[in-house]
Amino acid sequence: MSRARGPSLIAGSDEAPEGVHPTNKASRISSPGDVVALAALACGGVVGLALLPAILGVRCVRGLYQAGKKICSKDPVLDPDMAQDCDGIWPFSEKPGGGGAQQFPEGTKRLAGYVKMSDGVRIAVDVLLPPCAQGADGTFHPVPCVVHMARYWRAWEMRWPIRELLNRGEPWDFLLGPWKSALLESGFAVVSADVRGAGASGGVQSVVWSPRETQDTLELIDFIVGVNQPAGRQPWSDGQVALFGVSYDAGAAVRAAAHKHPAVKAVVASFLFGDIWRELFPGGIMNRWFLQSWCNVNSRLDNARLAAIHPFSPLIMKGAAPASSRKQLSRCVSEHRGNWDLMSAAGSIKAIDDPVAIGSGETMTCQNLELFANPLPSLDGKAVLPALAASQLPTLLISGWACVTSGTACAAFSALAGQHWRLLLGPWNHGGVQHVRYCRETKLLKFPKAKAVQEFLLYHMPRQGFAQSSVPAWLASPKPEVHFYVCGASPAWQHSTEWPPKNVVKKQLWLSTSQLTWTKDDLEHEGSTQLPKATASRQLVWGGVSRYSAMIRMMDLVRYKWKASAVAKGRALLFETSVCPTTLAVIGSAVLTLRLRSSKDQDADIFAYLRERPPDGGDLVYITEGALRLSYRREEEAPDHEKAADPHSSDSSMASFGVVPHHSYRRQDIQMLPAEGETTTARLKFFPVAYRFRAGSKIALVIAPDDAAHYAPNPLAGPHPPFICHSTSEQSMLWLPIKEQQLSL
Repeated sequence: MSRARGPSLIAGSDEAPEGVHPTNKASRISSPGDVVALAALACGGVVGLALLPAILGVRCVRGLYQAGKKICSKDPVLDPDMAQDCDGIWPFSEKPGGGGAQQFPEGTKRLAGYVKMSDGVRIAVDVLLPPCAQGADGTFHPVPCVVHMARYWRAWEMRWPIRELLNRGEPWDFLLGPWKSALLESGFAVVSADVRGAGASGGVQSVVWSPRETQDTLELIDFIVGVNQPAGRQPWSDGQVALFGVSYDAGAAVRAAAHKHPAVKAVVASFLFGDIWRELFPGGIMNRWFLQSWCNVNSRLDNARLAAIHPFSPLIMKGAAPASSRKQLSRCVSEHRGNWDLMSAAGSIKAIDDPVAIGSGETMTCQNLELFANPLPSLDGKAVLPALAASQLPTLLISGWACVTSGTACAAFSALAGQHWRLLLGPWNHGGVQHVRYCRETKLLKFPKAKAVQEFLLYHMPRQGFAQSSVPAWLASPKPEVHFYVCGASPAWQHSTEWPPKNVVKKQLWLSTSQLTWTKDDLEHEGSTQLPKATASRQLVWGGVSRYSAMIRMMDLVRYKWKASAVAKGRALLFETSVCPTTLAVIGSAVLTLRLRSSKDQDADIFAYLRERPPDGGDLVYITEGALRLSYRREEEAPDHEKAADPHSSDSSMASFGVVPHHSYRRQDIQMLPAEGETTTARLKFFPVAYRFRAGSKIALVIAPDDAAHYAPNPLAGPHPPFICHSTSEQSMLWLPIKEQQLSL
């Protein structure tokens, strides 16, 4: 990417002081809003004290009731695996924890200001300096820098007196504050900037992850290390930079890292979206709930509408931390009104190649956001992830089994991992806040994630005085390694030098009437079951909190509560195996191959859920899911990164049925169901998982016609859905990636 003109410091003025500069701690009451908020909090405190006895009484009664339920329950408190089901039992850490402090280390210095990009847009920047970077006479000692481009505000400014209780009165990053704290403790400077069109930065967001956003990141690195800068390198920078991000911010990090800036020495990408269509339109069905919720959150943040986030937010928060004067902050926020409306664009998309207009006046498709195969001129015709691999940068990828980005992480590692690549796959939701324990209640994260990032960056960007006493064992080998958590029975971390791990192969189960069988001997000569008709019921086969809800409401603990009535009332289909005599580990993406016989409807949706029936015969346990709109069933040859992540089949004669399908999703390939009575094949992929079924349990498959709580309904679904065939001549199969030594079932 050409950067003929470098970034520059903002010319000094009362609205935009020159460059980044030390910040002054805010006075106790600095605005009329502080007075109003303090009065409201005081009134709330009085009311709270008056209601305290009643609140405590209710909590005591509720606690006694819950304790009674546990005593009367069959199993959970006696589960021998429960005490060990902790993601924090990391073989390479002495004890769980190490997630980073809830405030910056004593002596941290915050600089703030605007850096002007080559197109004139002001980018708000915080520079957090550890004590080791500060000299006694006001000078600086150069240290490595970790750059973070923030979509959801680089820091939040709190009102008094709340700010006195949090981070010593300085603005705080509620999403990544603990990570930043851990990096500061290791002697890194943290440079955090709001992306254009967000937070305290100016400009507009013309589209998500625009090329201009990537150029902003590269120009900010230039500013740090002194490229095209008259004043040279910043005095607190030693010229080494790492890129870091979570979710959207991870996309910004890898897109910049792929450009091989000579100052960049490592990249850490957590919960990276690599194929937006297949992650948020799985099976060609739009995850409407998440997209709408995400767009709503962004709009509220971009336009500083705190009350829309939560009615009480304005009482404790002022908004995005200013980079200079409040007048300049207001001016920048006013520019955000021109941001691109993603939801309006998404509503018009019916296929992966449908063009949509973006804020710059150009058009694009979902294919332009794909990181594996979309060639970019700025990368000499390479796509982002192949270019990142070619850069030979040490790369740490992090994702979770309860997150839609797990497939991207597996595929990237399988096909592209080079020396010093590491992949962490935990039992986590998107963002890594929760440990989703599937057959037990979900807990908050215990894994020392911030410490792992700390160790990774210290190893690849060592500095005097902070060298690790010994190389962490998980980083000792230059060969790529994946560390993944196996959930379910005997939960524990495992590691491998490749993905999928050795000895994992696909094994098929045949669908029969309400059954899954390991052999086709039990199939009927003529057998089929009609898919239930779509009902638009918001919670058809489950209740509770889903993996999708927890992508936005990260503190709402994931909990899938099985609704047996869905099957009893004919709203969903259930297929189960006989009892498994031993434990059985499924590692990777399952595939469902369905032979369908048309009825009268032109189209239908399939939502398939892999579940476990526990040994005590209780409610089904959610494990993973897949979906497909049948009109998108047309397949094409899978790209190399998908092939690399797919284990081979144990039955070579039927291997083609178990290969992970790659649907084209192009408009020209949309096919309605054939005429009534004719048959067709449809295959769908499940999100990957690592789960060990318990001995004495049953493998269960639930098939439903819709998930209106999350996904857009199918306008062509009617009262006459197709039949699922499961006979000797027309076979439907569930393919599971299983540890090879367990294939004798």
